[in-house]
Order: sequence, then structure tokens, then C-alpha cells
Amino acid sequence: MMYWDHHMTTVGWIFSILGMLIIFALFVVTIVWILFQLGARSGDRLSRSESAREILDRRLASGEITVDQYDQLRAKLDAESASSGEEREEQAGSPAGTPG
Repeated sequence: MMYWDHHMTTVGWIFSILGMLIIFALFVVTIVWILFQLGARSGDRLSRSESAREILDRRLASGEITVDQYDQLRAKLDAESASSGEEREEQAGSPAGTPG
């Protein structure tokens, strides 16, 4: 019996305290898990904003690609960025849409 003469016994107090501790621990674990998930999502956003060059550097540093592969891919990236830079300059220098 949990009650004896309208008072809780020692076992009743122990179960009450343990129950409250379990509820509190579940609450804390849930909050920590939610914060961890939110942090992981913001980390994904940061990794998506990496440039192609940063990803290439990271892959070389981690050993996913060899130095030869790195050099080939870097040359392709440099060529693509140079050609896209020329396109931007041509678009910025065009007089289209300016009143004359």
C-alpha cells in the first residue's frame, strides 16, 4: 500500500521522487535532441554554401582524391570560372536598355 493513515509510506516517496526524476530527464533529453536537430540543419545550410573550390580542397585534404585528380579538377574549375567571369563582364558592359 502506498498510503497509511492518509500519509505516504517510504516506498511511496521513493516512487514519487523517481517518477519526477524520470519525467524531468525525459524533458531535458527532448530539449537537447531538438536543439541538436536544429544545429544539424544549420550546419547543412553552411555546407551547402561551400564553393566548388572549397569542396575540392576538402576532398584532397581528406584523401578522397589524388593530387593528379585535384590538379585536373582545379584546372576545369579555373577555366569555368574564367569563362563565366568573361560572360559577366560582357553582360555588364552591354549598352542594352540604356536610354540614348
